[in-house]
Amino acid sequence: MKIRHLVHSCLLVETAGRRLLVDPGGFSGRAVRALGPGTLSTIDAIAITHQHPDHLDRALLAEVLAASPDAIVIAEPETATQLAEPAEDVPAVDGERLLPLSAGAAHEFPPVGDDPALRISAVGGQHAIIHPDIPRVGNTGLVLTAGDSPRLGITGDSLEPVPEFHGIDVLAFAVVAPWSKMSETIDFLRSVRPVLALPVHEAIASDVGRPIFLRQSTNLAPEGTEVRDWPADGVVEITSRG
Repeated sequence: MKIRHLVHSCLLVETAGRRLLVDPGGFSGRAVRALGPGTLSTIDAIAITHQHPDHLDRALLAEVLAASPDAIVIAEPETATQLAEPAEDVPAVDGERLLPLSAGAAHEFPPVGDDPALRISAVGGQHAIIHPDIPRVGNTGLVLTAGDSPRLGITGDSLEPVPEFHGIDVLAFAVVAPWSKMSETIDFLRSVRPVLALPVHEAIASDVGRPIFLRQSTNLAPEGTEVRDWPADGVVEITSRG
């Protein structure tokens, strides 16, 4: 499994012979475009955890879909409803390419050659509370499973310790967010105890502030959990399950 961090919560995941682009939001346009047509044209799916613009830039999504004609969009249901309608100068997503995926549901890609099938499961269901006066939107975390390959969990904007995340091999978690406290982040990691935790959702932190959140997450993580920062090239490869 290869995971490339494309700024904030956007990830390019390569596993089981498939390429999955997750949460192409407003902070990630330059990094996504820099992948180039050779990579973009081979994307199998774009997965979107929720509708907020730091996770979904509709103009960027339209560019990716134009470059990857075989890709489908797997989206949290409220988000899928929005994508089914045009917005400003952005066309609606073709219904044949749009798959709403609610918590508890799953989509499976068939095997490719000798690679196993890839199963994408949706978990959770609601965005974390930002403020009681701000209505909550849908948020579906994702769990990617493919044979004996490492299982990958992606939280989106939630720190809900859903059972599907407990002891998972790799977890992309929001290391800092306007809706979270550091204590909540630490308690979340201690509850789910992933083998490897990768920090995302940090574009809102300054270059000098980000290390504070990462350091505390690392120092206070539970025994058996490695919190690992992204290397200079933004790529992490995991070859075996924890």
